[in-house]
Amino acid sequence: MRTSIIITLLLLLTQLVSGQQKMPEWFTENMETSIGTWITDNNQYKSENEPFDQYGMDWTWGIGKQSIQGNLYGIIDGKRQATFWEFTQYWDFEKNQGMVIQYGVDGTVGSGTMKPMDGYKHELIQTFTGPNGSFTTSHVSTLKNGTLVTTSFDIAKDGSKKPRRSYTWHITKNNNTMELGTFSISLAVKDIKASKTFYETLGFEMIDGNLDQNWAILKNGSSKIGLFQGMFPSNTLTFNPTNTARNLYQKAKESGLTIMHPNGMDKSEGPASFMTTDPDGNPILIDQH
Repeated sequence: MRTSIIITLLLLLTQLVSGQQKMPEWFTENMETSIGTWITDNNQYKSENEPFDQYGMDWTWGIGKQSIQGNLYGIIDGKRQATFWEFTQYWDFEKNQGMVIQYGVDGTVGSGTMKPMDGYKHELIQTFTGPNGSFTTSHVSTLKNGTLVTTSFDIAKDGSKKPRRSYTWHITKNNNTMELGTFSISLAVKDIKASKTFYETLGFEMIDGNLDQNWAILKNGSSKIGLFQGMFPSNTLTFNPTNTARNLYQKAKESGLTIMHPNGMDKSEGPASFMTTDPDGNPILIDQH
């Protein structure tokens, strides 16, 4: 009787977990790479009414890492001034879309949706309501390797867009230096085709790889499995950080960990990877694409 109850509870737990909605990877990665302090130069737009040399943005995780919180402020002579805007970015599971809400110092409130474009580019369309009435804007941003380029547009009632300003932001303090990114397991298999067929029966589908080269990447929801024949001596834990592989590499070296197969560490950006092992000899691959 007790055994049947335990099995029933485990089945119920499995159903609850498998039915839980998750944010898409592009949105999660955008939040992860946003964490930190960003600075941009304002000399192009500096004036008597806008005396700021620079602008700054701070982004931190919300509760449970299900959202991020941000604020924007001016900088004069290297000193931070008052905050102009406060932001919240989160995934709306009911509407199945990314949302950004922001609050201005004058009581203006903006709300809108974020969607992916090409590569590392995203677009945020918001409608603002405040003392000066209502208006709609578009912000197109490209976030990659610690650099954020933002361009804002006014959107007219006919849908046409008029460019406003463009800023290039650089991250100066990253509170996410030890984020490992997405997790998967790389399996050392004996027969790549047989293993692929097996995991496909469990609902996985091949999203990358080359069977003639004896490797394949399979995915089921947010779960990923790498199949590798004749490449790894044993099963390997794999982490894919967005932009922190080099920081992780330096931390591992400073801590005296054994480093194997470092790649791309002599460059300041782009793909980078290395391997190490845990105290029990389990191989760990850090692989930034």
